[in-house]
Amino acid sequence: MNKKTLFPLLLVTFLLIFSPLRSVSAQENSGVVRAVLFFSPTCPHCEYVINEVLPPLQAQYGDSLDVRRIDVSTPDGQTLYQDAVAYYEIPDERLGVPTLLVAPDVILVGSGEIPDIFPSLIEAGLAQGGIGWADLPGLAAFVEMSGEASTEA
Repeated sequence: MNKKTLFPLLLVTFLLIFSPLRSVSAQENSGVVRAVLFFSPTCPHCEYVINEVLPPLQAQYGDSLDVRRIDVSTPDGQTLYQDAVAYYEIPDERLGVPTLLVAPDVILVGSGEIPDIFPSLIEAGLAQGGIGWADLPGLAAFVEMSGEASTEA
C-alpha cells in the first residue's frame, strides 16, 4: 500500500472507531448505506468506478447499497459539487472526479481511494445499521428528484 492510500485509509479507520457514520435517523437508514458519486461522463477514472467498481458492490449488497450519481458536467451537478467543495472544505489537492461522499463527512477521491476504501465503509456502515445521506445542503432535493436507488448510468 502506498502513502497516497495509507492516509485516507487511516482517516477512515479513525472515523469508524471514533464517530458513528450516521447523519440521519436510524429509521431512515434501515440497514442501507447511502452515498453520492460526483462524476463526469468524459472522465476515464469515473468510467472505471461506474463500470468496474460499483457493479460488483451493488451485486454483493443489493438493496442495502444506494449510490446516487451526480453528473458534474450539468449546471445543477456542477453547482452541487461546488457546494460540496465549499461545505466540506475539500482542499485543492483533493478536487476532481470521481468523488464519493459518504455521510457524515467521508470523502473519497479517485479511482484508487474509492475501490480501496469504500467496501470497508459499506461493511462498517451496515454493521452500524446503515449510513444516511450526507447533510450537504441541496442534496436532499437531488435525492428526492432522482427517485429509487441507482448505480446505473
